[in-house]
Amino acid sequence: MNGNVSSLAFADGGNELLSSGGDGHVYHWDLRTRKCMHKVVDEGSMSSLSLCTSQDSSYFATGSSSGIVNVYKRDEFLGGKRKPLKTIENLTTETGEMKFNHDGQILAISSGRDRNGMRLVHVPSFTVYQNWSGPRFSLQYPRCLDFSLGSGFLSIGHAGGKVLLYKLHHYQNA
Repeated sequence: MNGNVSSLAFADGGNELLSSGGDGHVYHWDLRTRKCMHKVVDEGSMSSLSLCTSQDSSYFATGSSSGIVNVYKRDEFLGGKRKPLKTIENLTTETGEMKFNHDGQILAISSGRDRNGMRLVHVPSFTVYQNWSGPRFSLQYPRCLDFSLGSGFLSIGHAGGKVLLYKLHHYQNA
């Protein structure tokens, strides 16, 4: 890479690797040949800080120092379409943790520099859940997050030293 590496994500069952960093590019590596297949500018990003792929590798998302999150369809990206499917501008400070749930229906994005700096995105419609997490709950400054295996739960760790656990009722039988 031509700059520092800030994030990595495996794709295609571990046969490929995506990387991003300080130069604002996304690198797509074939681990079988150990060669970079693509190097592409992450649209609107001066410095990429985070990267994640959906479990089935159909989507990947990049997060930048400005809080912009770009979501790409992997097949289109590899086929030459380098524009993101959606640019999400709901974070106002640098993007931290990001994670797709098990079926790629939800993308959780966060910024640990912003109080309550976390959003859930419904991927098929690319809409941000406006009612989450609700006015009664404080996420503090989220540092890490993860979905349970079937996405029945979402866990968030914050700077105040607590781990929060949310039940996602839509996935309650998963």
